Amino acid sequence: MKDILGMFSSVGQINSLTITAAIGLVTLTLAYWSVKRPHRFPPGPRGLPIVGSIFGMIDSPQIVFGQWAKKYGNIFGFKVGERWMVVLNGQKAIKDAVIKQGVDFAGRPDFHSIEIFTEGFKDIAFSSFSETWKLHRKLAHTALRHFATGEPLQNLISSMYPKLEKALSENGSKPINPKILLNLLLYNILSQMCFGKKYELNDPNVTGWMKINEEINEGFGLGLAADFFSWAKYLPTSGPKLLRDTVTTFFVFLKEQLSGLDKTYDPENIDNFYHLMLKAQDDARKEGENVEKLTDTHVFQTIADIFGAGTTTSVETLYWAIALLTELPDIQRKVQEEIDAVIGRKRVPTIEDRGTLPYTEATLYEIMRYSSIAPIAIPHATTKDTELHGYIIPKGAVVMINTYSMHFDPQEWDDPDSFKPEHFLDDSGTVRQHPPSFMPFGAGRRSCLGEAVAKADLFLIFSWFLQNYTFSKVPGKESESLLNMIPKTATGRLLTPYEVIITPRPIEE
Repeated sequence: MKDILGMFSSVGQINSLTITAAIGLVTLTLAYWSVKRPHRFPPGPRGLPIVGSIFGMIDSPQIVFGQWAKKYGNIFGFKVGERWMVVLNGQKAIKDAVIKQGVDFAGRPDFHSIEIFTEGFKDIAFSSFSETWKLHRKLAHTALRHFATGEPLQNLISSMYPKLEKALSENGSKPINPKILLNLLLYNILSQMCFGKKYELNDPNVTGWMKINEEINEGFGLGLAADFFSWAKYLPTSGPKLLRDTVTTFFVFLKEQLSGLDKTYDPENIDNFYHLMLKAQDDARKEGENVEKLTDTHVFQTIADIFGAGTTTSVETLYWAIALLTELPDIQRKVQEEIDAVIGRKRVPTIEDRGTLPYTEATLYEIMRYSSIAPIAIPHATTKDTELHGYIIPKGAVVMINTYSMHFDPQEWDDPDSFKPEHFLDDSGTVRQHPPSFMPFGAGRRSCLGEAVAKADLFLIFSWFLQNYTFSKVPGKESESLLNMIPKTATGRLLTPYEVIITPRPIEE
């Protein structure tokens, strides 16, 4: 009997050891396959099994990517969770991808956070490269050409100057955070363009948008766990709920702006972007084409893209502009002297003045380069297996475009860490609008469709401010820098809140 019991005991021990060994083997196999790099994939940090290099992302992306580029080269890859990711650095790698092989790199990753925000990828900025995307981008281009170029844009912006003057006059010589004014200004411009509505600077709709926009930026952050681990979307975590709640608030806000506009729609008299989209819907129904590409959700998401993107980027660029020129009063003075000499003080700057103010334009371009508010562009994704500089990048890989690496490349810029308007002036004093290593609006199939509009409105607003006001530090705080950035943020190079004194310039005699 003892022998029989001993035999069963031995068998039990063997089975236990076998199961343990099997589990260990499976675990090791899964761990191996989770970090095994695809054939001819770019070199890069190996990361940990299952989670990949997620713990390497402890700093702002452009900082981490810059460090990794020194070790692995301008094209490197790594894994985060289930996602293979590739980072492109320097103008050669970036332009070869987005321009020479534009279609191959024109996709967008199907992140769960973006799926929530875009109601199933039905917008322009984040949707996949498709015929639907091409249609909506074309419509957006048409709208921007119609409502946001030339005289219409100039008149739209000029209509806001009296409101700004009033607000600054009421503020007097007290310290002020200029971002508040900038948000109010850009919100009003975009609301008139998109909805045909005008507001006072302190309207609750305006201040409400500012609050929602801040919540959206905070909510996205580095994304959700479900962006990198597909199973995480089924976990009862707070991230997705918080994001859904913020997005719902934004949607409710935006739908309130659109409320009633369908009743004022006249296909013979299109006066805002929303009405243009309604006309596109009508035409599609009449022609029996593209109806499924112009659903109410598609229209709403396209409006959200134009409105949201148009405010945030311009506000942050101008916020950097005021901080930089306050820190650098000599450059501020040179811009003012050029504006005084060319335009004077008796008329507002116009779009036609571009080309006659080289130092002013160069300063504005240098602000875009130096601030690099979006140091890592919106992520791309490969639409098929493709080869770049000898590496194979598989279909669906997330591709990060490190524009910061271009804007601060010491091989392309003389002393890139210093703010120098001369970076954009040639020996004859002419503006260099397109230096090879300057790409603030992207390039290729996924370039910013509002580039022309952004350049125009930034020029008009920037030159008007410098024509009429001087920015200086708050007394007693002269030694404090205004160029402090929010640390370790994935949403861009954003400045911490600051205050300045905005003083009217003496009237020209």
